[in-house]
Amino acid sequence: MSEDERSGPFKKQVSDEEILEFIEQEEVVTTKDVSEEFDYHLQTARRRLKQLHQDGEIRQKDVGKRFVWWITRQ
Repeated sequence: MSEDERSGPFKKQVSDEEILEFIEQEEVVTTKDVSEEFDYHLQTARRRLKQLHQDGEIRQKDVGKRFVWWITRQ
Protein backbone atom coordinates (compact mmCIF):
# COMPACT_ATOMS: atom_id res chain seq x y z
CA MET A 1 0.00 0.00 0.00
CA SER A 2 1.41 3.39 -0.94
CA GLU A 3 1.85 6.22 1.53
CA ASP A 4 -0.98 8.16 -0.18
CA GLU A 5 -3.38 5.28 0.36
CA ARG A 6 -2.45 4.99 4.04
CA SER A 7 -2.85 8.70 4.72
CA GLY A 8 -6.48 8.70 3.63
CA PRO A 9 -8.11 12.10 3.14
CA PHE A 10 -5.50 13.89 5.25
CA LYS A 11 -2.68 15.87 3.70
CA LYS A 12 0.88 15.59 4.92
CA GLN A 13 1.36 17.85 7.92
CA VAL A 14 3.19 21.12 7.38
CA SER A 15 6.34 21.48 9.48
CA ASP A 16 6.91 24.32 11.92
CA GLU A 17 9.84 25.36 9.74
CA GLU A 18 7.56 25.78 6.72
CA ILE A 19 5.19 27.95 8.72
CA LEU A 20 8.08 30.01 10.08
CA GLU A 21 9.52 30.46 6.57
CA PHE A 22 6.14 31.73 5.37
CA ILE A 23 5.87 34.19 8.27
CA GLU A 24 9.43 35.40 7.69
CA GLN A 25 8.74 35.92 4.00
CA GLU A 26 5.53 37.87 4.65
CA GLU A 27 6.95 39.68 7.74
CA VAL A 28 3.54 39.96 9.49
CA VAL A 29 0.64 37.54 8.99
CA THR A 30 -2.86 36.93 10.29
CA THR A 31 -4.23 33.56 11.30
CA LYS A 32 -6.32 33.64 8.12
CA ASP A 33 -3.20 34.18 6.00
CA VAL A 34 -1.66 31.00 7.43
CA SER A 35 -4.89 29.01 7.10
CA GLU A 36 -5.19 29.98 3.44
CA GLU A 37 -1.52 29.40 2.60
CA PHE A 38 -1.46 25.88 4.07
CA ASP A 39 -5.11 24.95 3.44
CA TYR A 40 -5.79 24.67 7.18
CA HIS A 41 -9.05 25.16 9.02
CA LEU A 42 -8.84 28.50 10.87
CA GLN A 43 -8.78 26.74 14.26
CA THR A 44 -5.90 24.51 13.17
CA ALA A 45 -3.88 27.52 12.00
CA ARG A 46 -4.59 29.32 15.28
CA ARG A 47 -3.52 26.27 17.31
CA ARG A 48 -0.24 25.91 15.38
CA LEU A 49 0.52 29.63 15.69
CA LYS A 50 -0.25 29.67 19.41
CA GLN A 51 2.14 26.74 19.93
CA LEU A 52 4.89 28.53 18.01
CA HIS A 53 4.22 31.59 20.18
CA GLN A 54 4.43 29.54 23.39
CA ASP A 55 7.70 28.05 22.12
CA GLY A 56 9.10 31.59 21.72
CA GLU A 57 9.42 31.31 17.92
CA ILE A 58 6.96 34.07 17.02
CA ARG A 59 5.27 37.05 18.63
CA GLN A 60 1.60 38.00 18.53
CA LYS A 61 -0.57 41.04 18.98
CA ASP A 62 -4.34 41.29 19.26
CA VAL A 63 -5.50 43.84 16.68
CA GLY A 64 -9.23 44.27 17.03
CA LYS A 65 -10.91 40.94 16.33
CA ARG A 66 -7.79 39.20 15.00
CA PHE A 67 -4.22 38.37 15.90
CA VAL A 68 -1.18 39.25 13.87
CA TRP A 69 1.98 37.15 14.10
CA TRP A 70 5.63 37.81 13.27
CA ILE A 71 9.06 36.28 13.76
CA THR A 72 10.82 37.04 17.03
CA ARG A 73 13.96 39.09 16.37
CA GLN A 74 16.83 38.38 18.75
